[in-house]
Amino acid sequence: MRPNDSAGVDTTVEPRLFSPHFALEASTSAPQRLRTLANMLPEFVKDSYKQYKADTDRFATWLVNAAKKCGRQPRDWPQAADRGKGRTKTTAAPAAAKYRATISELKESARCVSEAAVNVPATVLALAKRAIALRKSVTALFLHGGSSDSNKRHAHFVEVLEDICQTLERGRAAEAPPSAHSDVETWVNRFAVLTVQEGDDDVKTGPDRRAMVPVEAAEDEDNDDGAGDDCSSHQYFRMLCLFRDLRTWRSFISETWKEYGEFKIDLMSATIVTETALQLARELIQEVTDNVAAELSQGLKMQQLIYCAASIARGKPTMGSVKLGLPFNKDLADIADWCYMGIGSLLGSFADVLKDGSLPVYKPGYFGVYNPKADRAKMSMVERFNEDKVLLMEILPEYAALRQLDVVLPVRDEITAGLTEFIQTKKPTLWLSFASQIMLDAHHAIRHSRVSVFSDLRMTGLRVVKTIDDYLKLSKTHPQPPFWPKEADDEIRSIRECIEVLIEKDPFKSIRLAATRALPARNKKTTSENLIFSRNPLLSGVLMFHLNLRMQNVGQALLTQWYDVQQVAFLYNLVQMAPGPKLVWPDLEAFIKIHGESHIFVGGRPKDASQSLKRLELATGISSPSRFASNARDSGRNRWRLDGKSARGLEPTTKVANLFREHYCATGKGSSKVRPIDSSNVGKLLDELSKAAPTTKGSKTSKTGNGSGPGETGSFSSQQLLERKWLNTHNVGALQLLVLIKNRLCEEEPVLMFDYFAMHRCAIELLRLIRDKEHHKLVQYFSAGYMPNESFIANVVLLIHIVARGSSQAAQQMDLARDGATIFSRIIVRCGEVMREYLAEHNNGDMVGKTLRTFCRNKRPLVNTGQDEAPGDGALDESFTYWFALEEVLDPRAMESLRTGIAVA
Repeated sequence: MRPNDSAGVDTTVEPRLFSPHFALEASTSAPQRLRTLANMLPEFVKDSYKQYKADTDRFATWLVNAAKKCGRQPRDWPQAADRGKGRTKTTAAPAAAKYRATISELKESARCVSEAAVNVPATVLALAKRAIALRKSVTALFLHGGSSDSNKRHAHFVEVLEDICQTLERGRAAEAPPSAHSDVETWVNRFAVLTVQEGDDDVKTGPDRRAMVPVEAAEDEDNDDGAGDDCSSHQYFRMLCLFRDLRTWRSFISETWKEYGEFKIDLMSATIVTETALQLARELIQEVTDNVAAELSQGLKMQQLIYCAASIARGKPTMGSVKLGLPFNKDLADIADWCYMGIGSLLGSFADVLKDGSLPVYKPGYFGVYNPKADRAKMSMVERFNEDKVLLMEILPEYAALRQLDVVLPVRDEITAGLTEFIQTKKPTLWLSFASQIMLDAHHAIRHSRVSVFSDLRMTGLRVVKTIDDYLKLSKTHPQPPFWPKEADDEIRSIRECIEVLIEKDPFKSIRLAATRALPARNKKTTSENLIFSRNPLLSGVLMFHLNLRMQNVGQALLTQWYDVQQVAFLYNLVQMAPGPKLVWPDLEAFIKIHGESHIFVGGRPKDASQSLKRLELATGISSPSRFASNARDSGRNRWRLDGKSARGLEPTTKVANLFREHYCATGKGSSKVRPIDSSNVGKLLDELSKAAPTTKGSKTSKTGNGSGPGETGSFSSQQLLERKWLNTHNVGALQLLVLIKNRLCEEEPVLMFDYFAMHRCAIELLRLIRDKEHHKLVQYFSAGYMPNESFIANVVLLIHIVARGSSQAAQQMDLARDGATIFSRIIVRCGEVMREYLAEHNNGDMVGKTLRTFCRNKRPLVNTGQDEAPGDGALDESFTYWFALEEVLDPRAMESLRTGIAVA
């Protein structure tokens, strides 16, 4: 799409990025860094580079300190930090200065330790081997096809580590052979330390518990002046680790969307975990760019460096394969894909046609027609690139309209925020290239799914609209409650209006039609409606999440103010204790389970009418001292009237969804300034989850040899591995955090989508039936003014409790409850009959459950109704195990051994 051409976007312009010396060129302009969202990666989240540095330093710390005990005296050795004596013992110990050990010193220390026959803990060797595995995995793709000399220099530090491990293992081999049971525990514990305890006990302290001097492993020799210029330099390796992490997260996100396409997880879970990954990627990229040369921190310069260095190592030219329509060399396609060169070039080409005060128009079919039924796995590299070009160039004008017309969406995903910012700055970045590729990958992963993301969003809209319409219809049957503010109804109508504008209609249809009218007649072709939602799965997902969060918030507020469903729960509990067939109300049982019996009943379920009334008074706030004071303004009979102010409020119990509630419930332009995920809240969540972990901090697997079953070797689920790791180390891998969020959100889906409005409607309808049947009795006991108007219908339950308690007390005074017989009030029995008839007409009280089973991907029931349960979480746990092991750089067999406690030969 040229500035004066409405035919399409010209991406055949030769990219201006392939100069081998670009990293040394001074930038002509320094774009302003927008740091609103780009904060540093949370301290407790470890990327691969931090993990690598931590492993090598811990290994060097143990090795050099052990060699010093064997008699080797390092040069310029600092004093270990120690606590003072006497009163100064309570003061914090000063931090010991770090000792920098060169490669030659590490090799000499290993030789000294081996000759002294020191027992090297298996956990120490595991740290070194994990660092070796990580270094090899990061550099394997880059070094493919390079010269042997370059490879040798690049892998020098890794080769030294491998030699040191072999030297130390020869010393271990000379020791006495361990027992068979010890072999099992050594195999398991070697990896358990990495995943759970990070080797702190073996690395940081010795047998005498004295503090060790921390050591930093230097990757070059003191006299190696040219080491910093090689591609294996510290800065360059950090960039490689960055791209390795982005690649791993990209694979995980792609698999996540495949699971969505296969109906294994829901749209909201797939979206929020992708949003979190994009946020972490933004922060990690910012952290790396802040620590590299200024010339590399702008635009696409870091991507260009990786690409050009690979071209030199492989001896391939950097120029693109123009005849094939590629902005990169086809022989370097794997590197271009690894560092997002293709997508960055497309963004740069689109930036060339953006002009202030005008909107770009895309002619459908200019670059080809997207065929969702085509098998992408069978496409060539050129066909895949062209397909990405069609999809990206089709949707970018939508974002241009979004930005130029200053359209305010109720909520924005990370990609929408990034692309609208790009429309304004016209400067593509590494993060935007990564995010755009993620959007395309998600689209490709679900291309064959029976249900599209926009269909899911539309179904959510239909469900919410029906819920709201039913509520508004019910609201017309009673006066406006004094305890229900008008703003709450305005919020409900706002949700309805949001669905009408964004889902039922296409907000950009009029703009698209006006732009199409400017094209020649032969070029007029129709485009898909709601294109921005159908092409960007994340925007559909965050809007769906936004609607469900708002419905949950206002639904819980509705029940808190009316306090009708909670009172019906008290009545239902009494009815269950009455003689006759047991009454089961699955929806109400699910409601009680979601919010907990202790919250609904102020403790366990009441055992009789007297106890139930006392608990109900506590729950509703009636028994508060202010209501019974002699000078209280609300005295006499009015003290039994609920006012919606003192009752126990309902709060969301979706712990993981609550992490994102503030961001995705905020509306307007300011919503994008809120951090999508707060580090302190994540820490609190992990602290809470780790309380259920099998072991406590500092605990180890059994070493006594009293048994060889799973209990001794520590068999536990994959998610418990992460919870135990957090409990012991207070750090977690970014990928492991993403997997945890995904799995927990899947579990919370039915709870988030629980229909509080339907429960409110059922409670009102049931209480009206009970009121009609017991009206004469209530008038007899409490006079005709027992209920001021229909908005106080929930008071009926409280009055029935008073009658039931009076009947119980009268029965006791008349000594009717002899021989352990239980006396029930007739009014409770009659209420049970009304309740049983009502539930029989409404799907046996399973209307909300039926809706959840229809709309939720997680089919597991909230309560056990005796029916066959949905399939378990085996597939999710297997997926969790894979990604957890990948983050820890563990062999799959080692991971399975750790999980089950069974040694693998």
